[in-house]
Amino acid sequence: MTCDVLPLCDLDDSDLTYIRRRLTKPDSDFNKKLRRGETDGQIAVVRDQGEIVGWARTEPWVDCSGNGWDTLEAFVAEECRHRGIASFATCGLEAAGCLGMLVAVFHPAMYIVGTRAGVRVTLFSKGEAWVQA
Repeated sequence: MTCDVLPLCDLDDSDLTYIRRRLTKPDSDFNKKLRRGETDGQIAVVRDQGEIVGWARTEPWVDCSGNGWDTLEAFVAEECRHRGIASFATCGLEAAGCLGMLVAVFHPAMYIVGTRAGVRVTLFSKGEAWVQA
């Protein structure tokens, strides 16, 4: 397996399309951004024998108090889950210097992934606004 870290805007169109169609939830914010052509942030793409099997990404985010954070999210192909791929991709982001001291996650599973990769993450939950859990 390999992990390539690069700006999302540098990922080629066929890979972006593959990720949008196969490796995102159709109603996710990331899927919607890809459909709109928004390619902000950094992505760590994990390939197994050349095929993309998972990714982790980060982009800047500002919470309701005006604090700036790096986000962390990931997705792994269903048939490849529970093999540490999301943590591997997160380690790639961390090693490349893409994650700062304040890293926000929005799902308990991502809290586990980030912690497993040695990243200090803060979990947010959605009420009227995203707040620290």
